[in-house]
Amino acid sequence: MFKGSIVALVTPWKNNSLDHHALVNLINWHCESGTSAIVVCGSTGEGALLSNAERETLIELAVKNSKIPVIVGCGAPSTQMVIEQVKQAESLGATAALVVAPYYCKTTQEGLYQHFKSVHDASNIPILLYNNPGRTVVEISVDIALRLFHLERIVGIKDSTLDASRAALMRKGASKQVSLLSGDDPFAAGYLAQGGDGLISITANVYPSKIAEFVAAWRDGDIKRFQTLNLELMPLHYALVAEPNPIPVKAAMALLGKCLAEVRLPLVEAKPATIEMLKSLIK
Repeated sequence: MFKGSIVALVTPWKNNSLDHHALVNLINWHCESGTSAIVVCGSTGEGALLSNAERETLIELAVKNSKIPVIVGCGAPSTQMVIEQVKQAESLGATAALVVAPYYCKTTQEGLYQHFKSVHDASNIPILLYNNPGRTVVEISVDIALRLFHLERIVGIKDSTLDASRAALMRKGASKQVSLLSGDDPFAAGYLAQGGDGLISITANVYPSKIAEFVAAWRDGDIKRFQTLNLELMPLHYALVAEPNPIPVKAAMALLGKCLAEVRLPLVEAKPATIEMLKSLIK
């Protein structure tokens, strides 16, 4: 259902409020640059720092202005809170929900299954699982992912993992065709090679057309171009996580004139050294 280059879109702020004009311009840019879908309210979009009213406004603007699918990031320690977020995304016309594993509570694998099943059963929107143990502490195991893929509207997974072999195991074991999406730019090449369909990218905020070309090169079997782009983009991939995401990518977007570098507390703006590194990499 989802493939190619999907941007984990930043949320542009202006004086700690949503910058509507910048957001619409960013969405238009991605629609014109080969991005295949947009994620709003995700980690890169400071989703955990949004009020419910801000989520509603952000989703409404994205759905209204995007010509490509809009996926809404949803996540909380509480299953009931996640259900409310997913229902909100559904009611506002989003294409799908990206649901991260519940954090802080440190549940069991069976708890993960019951959490996602409850969210699935309470809604009618397609759901992408989001495995990000670096932020949630708990990892969605391959076995639990395969079990969840039996549910009708769970259509794939964003996998923020160092273990690219998970893609091969899920591709082999899935009971239906699912979207396997890398969640980390530096490891996307390996994930694609192991059976992935694309990636949900931080770097696509900065170079949407190049990330789209990178994924297309793999899809088209142009290995030379795929390797060339992977090598070219790798230093920027790492620069964009030199400080906690989305601090560096917001600084990069400001250098490009796309939005302000402003982030919301408890995040703070990038250090001068990070900005200088980004200046040297962004042309």
